[in-house]
Amino acid sequence: MREKKKAFKFIDSQKSLDELVSKLEHEKIIGIDTEFVRTRTYFPKLCLIQIASANTMSCIDCLVGLDMSKLWSLIYSQDIEKVLHSGSQDLEIFYMINKTLPSNIFDTQIAASLLGYPTQIGIKNLLMEELSISISKSETRSDWSKRPLDKKQIIYAIDDIAYLLKLSASLKKKLKSKKRLHWNTEDCKSMLKLRTGLMDQDNVWKKIPGINKLKLNESYIAISLANWREAAAAKKNIPRKWLMEDSDLIQLSKININSLKTIDLNWLIGKNFNDQDINEIEKLIKNPEKNITANLSDRKKGRHYYEKNNKLMQKITKEITKQSSELGITQEVLATKKDVIGLVNKDESRLNSGWRKSMLGLKLQQLIASSE
Repeated sequence: MREKKKAFKFIDSQKSLDELVSKLEHEKIIGIDTEFVRTRTYFPKLCLIQIASANTMSCIDCLVGLDMSKLWSLIYSQDIEKVLHSGSQDLEIFYMINKTLPSNIFDTQIAASLLGYPTQIGIKNLLMEELSISISKSETRSDWSKRPLDKKQIIYAIDDIAYLLKLSASLKKKLKSKKRLHWNTEDCKSMLKLRTGLMDQDNVWKKIPGINKLKLNESYIAISLANWREAAAAKKNIPRKWLMEDSDLIQLSKININSLKTIDLNWLIGKNFNDQDINEIEKLIKNPEKNITANLSDRKKGRHYYEKNNKLMQKITKEITKQSSELGITQEVLATKKDVIGLVNKDESRLNSGWRKSMLGLKLQQLIASSE
């Protein structure tokens, strides 16, 4: 069904924005979403911020030169809980603008995953499953930078926040009944920590597919190239993959420089490179930075341990399957392969703390210790 929504206000003047902030600054909880464009740039261009409280819904136009400082103070207030759905991209924009992340976050996608919903469930499906409310997602790929926005865009933007507070209340009630509300608090804090780390340009390499399968020296080259690509893409303000695809980066890292007198990089010409870029790439291939990967050999050691100790890993997988079934959540939510590798390697792992440690981590630590 389509539930009747509260009236909303489109904010495109300083007076209206200041009035809105004054109304919201005493709220204990607000729902937030953003709309942005990033198809042709490295940095996302923030176009709209949508905010809902118990009594108001507003779309704030971010392209008309408003002084947003009071709004940012509101969003970053520790006294106000911010409800988002799959908020990682919203948080990335907040971080880009303010160089830090807000606290006191409740992500309804994370909350839903702790109740057995699919890990990446979208807001449309979650609203239908949880509240039997139907919304449209037809404007997902819309150009949010165009003005004026059309009626369909406005409806889409409002739908994203219209039911967030009602949804969060429903999810919280279920989490409380299962004594899992603190699980969500932990996971939202972990998400903030993770996003901060991944938004650090020196850590972007961790998201490149296949980089952990490279030989050690190849990994040095790949990480050096990834760090260079990130800085160069930011400087040129173009998408990183316009500069160099992940597959090209991996290919370059596998070049055997000992068998070559010169490195042929002509195939890169025309990919937004200039001569200085080509020279920088060649230098990095010949002399990659090695001090940036202090824990890389340990990461590889953990992965190889995982792959070679099949008997132990079968026991670990069996325990994860058993526990996730008993808890009624997906295995991915309980423990990923990365979590297990971190635990095996005595490295960073979600299984080393919080609810995952008590529900699973301690048991797995015993299995690992008994196999050594």
